[in-house]
Amino acid sequence: MKIQTLKPDPNSSTDEVCHRPGFHCGSTAIRDLLEFHGILLSEAVCLGLGGGLGVTYFKAPLEKMPFIVHVRSMNYEQRVFKNLGIPFSWRTFEGTAEAADDLREQLLSGIPALLLTNIRYLPYFNTDTDFPGHAIVAWKTDKETKIVFVTDTERESLIAVPEEALARARFSAFPPFIHYGSAFSPTDMTLKRTLPEAIAIAIKENGQRLLGHPEDGLASLKAWKSDLEAWCQHENWQWILRFAYQVIEKRGTGGGGFRKMYAEFLKQAEVLLPQVKKHNLVELMQHAAHAWTLYAFALKQQSEKELPDTDVLKARLEEVIQAEKAYLLAVEKTPF
Repeated sequence: MKIQTLKPDPNSSTDEVCHRPGFHCGSTAIRDLLEFHGILLSEAVCLGLGGGLGVTYFKAPLEKMPFIVHVRSMNYEQRVFKNLGIPFSWRTFEGTAEAADDLREQLLSGIPALLLTNIRYLPYFNTDTDFPGHAIVAWKTDKETKIVFVTDTERESLIAVPEEALARARFSAFPPFIHYGSAFSPTDMTLKRTLPEAIAIAIKENGQRLLGHPEDGLASLKAWKSDLEAWCQHENWQWILRFAYQVIEKRGTGGGGFRKMYAEFLKQAEVLLPQVKKHNLVELMQHAAHAWTLYAFALKQQSEKELPDTDVLKARLEEVIQAEKAYLLAVEKTPF
């Protein structure tokens, strides 16, 4: 697949909705927003440009979910635009009314907005589970009916959402995704870096972070492994294990904890950066994706037993650690 950039068409309609179904909310939404502004990239490249790989592990003050893992990086959205050289900042608000008024004004001017939401308050999800940090794009509004039309990941068409519900969804105090009406709706975008430069920066930064950050990557995986006994002894261990399986394999990751999609990004990056191929980064990432998938299904299988086998889970997680480490050390040695 080729990586392309297009110059915005000054004669194009600002009513245009640029959406194609994708795997992950953030990479789909950003791809759509970039395309509106004349920059055509694949979803996988958008994931890679944001240094999308991550492992965030922490103990949460929630009775039913005391351990939480995320396998996509924090602050991903900002890094996509930063690495492309596009100025970025979230607009935040003190309350829902202010956020709704601002969005209405942007949409009536023909400018779509990238939003962060908690799916619990988006009616079309029909769920009472909090899942903040979910990215969507708002495209149009009907000020008479107070309906906002949005696009969301794998859904093909515009979705009508009451303005009040959307405004509520845009606020979350649940860590690690805390947002206060976060919106990004630039009037135009211009790349300040070439794609090879942006991709090289993104690959290197993502690798360095996963290799050396004390609260990400390998450090988080090791902390997770040391806590698996506590996971399996908790009264809600079945749901804890199954939810972790879903986070890795099902909830918008494209499989393998985003590593499968990231491998596709690296494969596309080979077109512009031959050192990616020379240092076998695609194959190493595919191996990591496979290890993550095996671990995810081990979590699922153990969640269905009367008693979990912690040793099985530890062995599978150690395979993930070794696969991740092999890739990260290769990135460290790759000259960009």
